[in-house]
Amino acid sequence: MACCETMDQRTTRALDDAETGALPALGGTASSPAGAPHAPNALNAPNGRRTSDLLREFLETETSERISLGALRDALGDRGFGVLLLIFALPNLVPLNIPLLSAVLGLPLVLLAAQLTYGRHRPWFPDWLKNRSFPRETFKAVVMRTLPALERAERLLRPRLTGLLSWTGERVVGGIVLFLALMLTLPIPFANFLPAFAIAIFALAIVEKDGVAVLAGIAVAIASTIVASAVVLGFVKAALLIVSRLFG
Repeated sequence: MACCETMDQRTTRALDDAETGALPALGGTASSPAGAPHAPNALNAPNGRRTSDLLREFLETETSERISLGALRDALGDRGFGVLLLIFALPNLVPLNIPLLSAVLGLPLVLLAAQLTYGRHRPWFPDWLKNRSFPRETFKAVVMRTLPALERAERLLRPRLTGLLSWTGERVVGGIVLFLALMLTLPIPFANFLPAFAIAIFALAIVEKDGVAVLAGIAVAIASTIVASAVVLGFVKAALLIVSRLFG
């Protein structure tokens, strides 16, 4: 069984490398020069850099008016899954007042979670989605609004209980995120925040290799499922009551 899992992992990595060509990126794990200083908040990061630092650097280096999804994926490198999941979950955590926002952002989340469940090492997007772009200022506004909370969360995160984020563990996490992403695509009133919050926790857990964060994400995922179920059940009961009053 372990042999098959190892062969599966190596095969998937070989296919990903052949497809993408192992390009350097902002989030790569290339070794730093001897004695190179690290940011104070990056001491516990698994590869020496925090997600908040990567997002700041991306905003500084990407000066075009619009940012394509493909460019963002390429810049994030080996942190693509975790950071992209976080980026697509964040707009659901801040009050943007954009109709059907969760349904629109749910599709990329579903695609990312499905690939994570399959075991890919680098996100893949179809051309029509890879070439989609969004205004840099909108992206910057969302990132800058959430950076303080993100930096506070990063101080609590560090590599621990890493067995929960093994090759198999990440697939299980991907399955949970897929379920939450599908929940986000449904037009359930007042039930979008908790699934997005759980996805954000899982995203940071993947990036920081923190198994405790995985457990926290599971707890929030359970709570979001209970809340969504209660909301749907409430609407169903209300609809049945209205029907019975009209036709009873």
